[in-house]
Amino acid sequence: MLNFERVFYGENMQIFKNVSKTSNGGEIDHSVSVSFDDDGNLNFSEHDMGEGVKEFWGRDEYEYFFSIPQKAVARFVIGSFLTSFNLGKKVTVGDLKTMCDELKIKYQTNSWF
Repeated sequence: MLNFERVFYGENMQIFKNVSKTSNGGEIDHSVSVSFDDDGNLNFSEHDMGEGVKEFWGRDEYEYFFSIPQKAVARFVIGSFLTSFNLGKKVTVGDLKTMCDELKIKYQTNSWF
């Protein structure tokens, strides 16, 4: 069950977490967090750690950032509803990026190794 107080009032909320293995057996600890900054921008942070990450990036840690500017947040929320209700599977940050491209919603990305 969702902790609604945390959803609406948390500064940086983890919205997804799982552990998976690559075909070579390397473990990937994957998490996604979201927060609003002081300017009202919506910021997603994906964080992957483990030997499975090292197989892809040569390091055991990788972060990816996806940000929606404040002026586009309302449109992003409606687009997210359209996507999540019609996709038929769990929505990933990659799905949200694709949705933004299709709906011409501005966003920024960045990554860290």
